Amino acid sequence: MHLSKWPRPKKYIFNKRKTQFSKKRVEYIEKFFASKYNSKYSILTASARVGILLTLKFKKFTRSRILEIPKWSSHCLYSSIGSITNMSCEDKNADGSLIVHHLGNSYSKQKTKNFLIDDSSDSIPTNKFKPCFNSKLSEVISLPKIMGSFCGGIILTNSKVFYNYLKEFQNINQKFASIQSMKKYTCLILDKKNFDWHYNESFNYGLDFNTVENVYENLQNFEKNKNIILNRKESLLDVKNNYDKYRIGPCLLLNFNKKFVNLLETIHVNKLASSDKFIFIKKLVLPIHFTISDQILEKKINEITTI
Repeated sequence: MHLSKWPRPKKYIFNKRKTQFSKKRVEYIEKFFASKYNSKYSILTASARVGILLTLKFKKFTRSRILEIPKWSSHCLYSSIGSITNMSCEDKNADGSLIVHHLGNSYSKQKTKNFLIDDSSDSIPTNKFKPCFNSKLSEVISLPKIMGSFCGGIILTNSKVFYNYLKEFQNINQKFASIQSMKKYTCLILDKKNFDWHYNESFNYGLDFNTVENVYENLQNFEKNKNIILNRKESLLDVKNNYDKYRIGPCLLLNFNKKFVNLLETIHVNKLASSDKFIFIKKLVLPIHFTISDQILEKKINEITTI
């Protein structure tokens, strides 16, 4: 059985009676992440995919334009981006590109006139992290993937104009946002396996009480997760040069071996630190984030070493 690449959502008591969120909580959360990611501004959203969509709306992307995304991208990118514009892989004629820093591995792109978005959904920052390094405008973070909330995303930006634009959306359609939160909670925490919230998330631009409270409750897991990942990397990796300079991911990527495919998930990774050229290779994923206990991790490592 494969271990999850990202943290399991932590338990949460859902409040069905409240929809209005605390602006003070939002302000605290946004200052927290702006500080952690060395960004002038951070904006709380319902999810990272909403952050991508709001960025595309700001840049006036429509069906007449094309956004380039990497091969092997997740289904949530196809369903969400497809609600606004067209997508293509490795398309030199695209109007913009999504630079995905997958599992904490940084990628750069040569200077271009095209619009770029940095997607660091599952990346915890190192002390040398530089927000919007490629984009110069927008970088998105998925909070469930870095601290075990069931919802929430962050947009990083240094643009006051973009920041003001994004803040206008937080109060939009709170009732719909609350319904979406309930569906996510039911699916991800109560484990009801109902994924119909995926499609509607493409239109979930606002915030609600439970999104804000759940994110706020899980802020304590940010440093906890970071420290556990770094400690496990140090004990499992022989060479510290394997560390990414800017990002910390939730997993170790191991060389592909058919013997281990039933024990570890296989993914495709661009072995070049570039989003201009792609050479994809198979890698095996060993998750080391904070919701995997020492006992489970040790058991998985023993299973690997005894084959």
